Amino acid sequence: MLHFLDLNFKIHINSFTRIKNTSDFIKFVIGDFKMGYLDGLKVIAASRPANLSPTLQRRSNLLNKLGHQFECAKAKSEGSDYFVQSFKSFKLETGQREQVEWQRRIKPWWYITPEGKVIFEVRYANKRIELQKGKTGIEVDNLETLIPAIELLKKAVENGELDSTLSNTAKTIRSEIAK
Repeated sequence: MLHFLDLNFKIHINSFTRIKNTSDFIKFVIGDFKMGYLDGLKVIAASRPANLSPTLQRRSNLLNKLGHQFECAKAKSEGSDYFVQSFKSFKLETGQREQVEWQRRIKPWWYITPEGKVIFEVRYANKRIELQKGKTGIEVDNLETLIPAIELLKKAVENGELDSTLSNTAKTIRSEIAK
């Protein structure tokens, strides 16, 4: 009878979960024992929701854009520019489609006042949105303090604090398009 301690090499511990008897162990040692890769995963019957609610879609879109602004502010405070990799697809004269990767510059949502303060305006569909009644901007001292301010904004969006403002902005945009 073979003992596990008599082996001169290490055997991965997860492999032993499939070995039930001595013949399986011998097959494992000589290489005939097949362990499936999927056996180590929890496989379930999953179904993706058909579509998100419009509120969750708007929230997700704004979180994505705020993430870009966060990275842009970090890059600017370090003295560089922030670009997003994009793909452009076009048709060649031969009829084949080709995809080209290009870098798209992110336009910052902030500006610097003559006093040196940084004003950050949240935008949705290229329109400034009101964070409070009649107030569309956030004033911070410099770019370094803008980064934590954007993080707080992201948390506010995740908690749904801007949902009513986003839905009102979306209604306004839809009405402008319908004209």
